[in-house]
Amino acid sequence: MRQRLISLLALCTLLFCLAVPGARAQEAPGTIYLCGETHANQSHLDQELALWDQLYQQGVRDLFVELPSYSAAYLNLWMQSDQDTILDRLYEEWNGTAMDSPVTRAFYQTLKTQYPETVFHGFDVGHQYNTTGTRYLMGLFLTGQMGSADWELTREVMDQGKTYYQTGDNAYRENQMAANLRQAIDALPAGTSVMVITGSAHADLYKNDYLTGTVPSLAGQLRQVYGENLVARNLTMAFDYSQAGQTAYVTMAGRQYTALRLADQDLSSLLPGYQSRTFWLVQDAYQAAKDLPLAGDVLFNDNFPWDVKEGDVFAIHSVLADGSTSWTWYRSDGTFSQGIPTTVGFDAN
Repeated sequence: MRQRLISLLALCTLLFCLAVPGARAQEAPGTIYLCGETHANQSHLDQELALWDQLYQQGVRDLFVELPSYSAAYLNLWMQSDQDTILDRLYEEWNGTAMDSPVTRAFYQTLKTQYPETVFHGFDVGHQYNTTGTRYLMGLFLTGQMGSADWELTREVMDQGKTYYQTGDNAYRENQMAANLRQAIDALPAGTSVMVITGSAHADLYKNDYLTGTVPSLAGQLRQVYGENLVARNLTMAFDYSQAGQTAYVTMAGRQYTALRLADQDLSSLLPGYQSRTFWLVQDAYQAAKDLPLAGDVLFNDNFPWDVKEGDVFAIHSVLADGSTSWTWYRSDGTFSQGIPTTVGFDAN
């Protein structure tokens, strides 16, 4: 009993020392490097560590992870501790979730060992509100921080979790994650660059949320606010959005059209014989494209970094393994193959 009381007092002291400071308005944001991962995927974690190493060497310290604010706060407490007791308790409470993985734990251990000045920030709704959240709120209470900014944020995020689990509303979660992330980024000093790790389903600039399809994705909402300051990648699909939004002219059936660059995709480990391909949305082209002869192939809609709608026209520039290039064209006629919506290839010459 005495040992448990000592541990509780030590935790309270640590919580008091690391109380969240007052928010400061962001006047000019830095760069937001967003990575969408498949959770607990070793290759993706390795890529994220490589990017964090690069950014850390440049002075970036703020790392946003898909956790509630209070779970990230516990990670910061653990970073200051010479033991793993705090992390062990978190993992007990993450049991059965996407965070409950040895490779994810090793990822955090590497961050602590090699990048000790990392500061974690959480932006998800209040998962584990009745365990982790309640414990954190009790720590704030015992250190006299009732009514503080950290207290109010913790209660707000816990309420978000309760709402989400009561309603199962994934559009609500997508919107709330985006709002929480914007609030946390804007609270940092002007010009602060950050890295964000989230699930790949939240990382596509031009798609709606993956479960309801009714609201813009997290990355899409951030792009609306921060513009080109957001640099996004979907590691699962190997989509790189760093040049998304560029426009260029393309020629279809002897006529020029304006095309919007959607994403670049690294195919080197996904499709033998190819290095990469770039997706372009060809604007106002369907009336001319719909009567052009079919090329005999189809491309499933889920290949595109875009929520495909009937009437869309795409041009895809591919780089083959030998360095040669090719253009292929697809239009959305509302067709299906094996019950799956597809685009159809056509001859644009």
